[in-house]
Amino acid sequence: MNMKHINCIIYFVLCGISRTASNHCETIKIEICKGIGYNETSMPNLVGHEMQSDVDLTLQTFSPLISYGCSAQLNFFLCSAYLPMCTVKVNSVIGPCRSLCEAVRARCHPVLSSFGFSWPNSLDCNRFPKDNMEGSMCMEGPGETSTISVVPNKIQPLQSSCKYLYKAHLYVRLNRNNRCTPLCEAEILFDTNEKHIAWLWIGSWSIAAILISIIALLCLILSDSKRDKNLLPLVVSHCLIGVSWIIRILAGRNNTSCGYDMQFPGTSLLLSDGLSTSPCSCTFLLRYYFGMSALIWITILCYRWNLNLRCYVKETQNSEMVHNTFLQICAYGIPAIQTIISLVIRLVDADELLGTCYVGNQSDKALLSLIAIPMLIFWTIGCGYLLSGYLTLKSYSNLQLPAHLNGMGAFLLIYNTLTALILLSIFYIFGNRENWINLIEKISQNQQLKAPLWLYISHPFLELLAGVLSSAWAIGPKLRIGFCQTIKTKQQIYKPPVSVQCQHNPFHSASYQTICPPNSVVSNSSIISMNLLTKSSFIRKNQPYHINPHSHGRRSRVSYRTSSIQSANLTANETIL
Repeated sequence: MNMKHINCIIYFVLCGISRTASNHCETIKIEICKGIGYNETSMPNLVGHEMQSDVDLTLQTFSPLISYGCSAQLNFFLCSAYLPMCTVKVNSVIGPCRSLCEAVRARCHPVLSSFGFSWPNSLDCNRFPKDNMEGSMCMEGPGETSTISVVPNKIQPLQSSCKYLYKAHLYVRLNRNNRCTPLCEAEILFDTNEKHIAWLWIGSWSIAAILISIIALLCLILSDSKRDKNLLPLVVSHCLIGVSWIIRILAGRNNTSCGYDMQFPGTSLLLSDGLSTSPCSCTFLLRYYFGMSALIWITILCYRWNLNLRCYVKETQNSEMVHNTFLQICAYGIPAIQTIISLVIRLVDADELLGTCYVGNQSDKALLSLIAIPMLIFWTIGCGYLLSGYLTLKSYSNLQLPAHLNGMGAFLLIYNTLTALILLSIFYIFGNRENWINLIEKISQNQQLKAPLWLYISHPFLELLAGVLSSAWAIGPKLRIGFCQTIKTKQQIYKPPVSVQCQHNPFHSASYQTICPPNSVVSNSSIISMNLLTKSSFIRKNQPYHINPHSHGRRSRVSYRTSSIQSANLTANETIL
């Protein structure tokens, strides 16, 4: 035994004595790291993981690279980095040497770079010991056993299950959900110019929608009309939908729709199965919850309009308040259940075109079950109430409805028409999206089917347009009444004085006026009264006299009473002087 071996023995003994209880060794439980030359490790590891379950999840992300076979030492290097060797003879854990890291990186990094991925920061070779020495022990690895080419001529995807996609090199497969997720800035269905045009259009409409909804909201809050209060929940819902788009504007595209995954630490991915960022969470919750709530409130307004119409036709008392509590529970409870389901199943994903989080942007299953079917149910119920009301109104052909019933019916018809257009666009996307993103072998790459830009814009645009319509319908009558009152006030203020001109009285002498009977065309009591007033005043002014044959030639003044009561009692043709 030479002096070097004696020093090593002394070192191990001293380290074993000074080892603390906090560095307790535990058995390796991960299958991929069993049988590599040691069977115990210590947590936390060199990267910072506290539990072996976290390490297992991280190592699964490297399984495509291990299967690819870029380096024979890759498996040992990963296990030694994430599950370093632990022994009671050494005070600290023993990880890989820098030479082992550099050898693996030289062979596997070009493969990662060919797919657009960088070498993980947690596996930076500079953080490992340069040589296996007493003060910093490390493992050098078994060495390379083959001389395979590190970059083949034709690069295949990291996961063969994503090769069916049209642009498979822009996707990565996440092992935790077994889904192919696109990169953050990937141009899969739309290019950069189309994304810019779409965002300018939707961003402009979102600003207009939020401004007009705030004005409408203030008008409805200050109003005392019951009919205005019925529109208040709908306007509030669309106002908060507009707030979700404002959050998207302020946060930016990448901060809202992109995030990082433990499988690819240095790669920004389009969010696909949850709420990884705060802007994504806010935009999803506001837009999805209040969007569904707005659809239910429209259905409730259709029901109330049908009920008011039938009560007006049958002249019965309106019983609208009987089911008011139940309707409010439905309007706020059903969207809450849908939102919880979306979060639990992790179906919230980001949109490639607009960079916002919603449901069904990447999953056809979520698009059908959480958007299309609920929207179709609400729309069918609302249209059923509208159709029933119009059929009832058609049976009364000569019936004139009040202005508020006519206006509300027209508003609900227009709103449901916009909802129908949204449904058509959703079902069209659901039926054709696979043809746009999947690789069709029968056609060439240049002839790959192109997704229409207007179709993906139609859903958010029509949603914002419905909000603008609701707000305009709420403040429209108030603006019209205010404008008419302003015009009337100005006309009264600036009205020119009327000059009264005395005209020559046509009655120069005693004349006769015939009063027609009441059954004639011109027999009107008010007209007779005015005629009598005019004639009597003229007679009094000119002092008419009546000659009584029994008075022996004496003249006596005759006075006429001009009360409207006497003039209205004329029943036959009478001649007065």
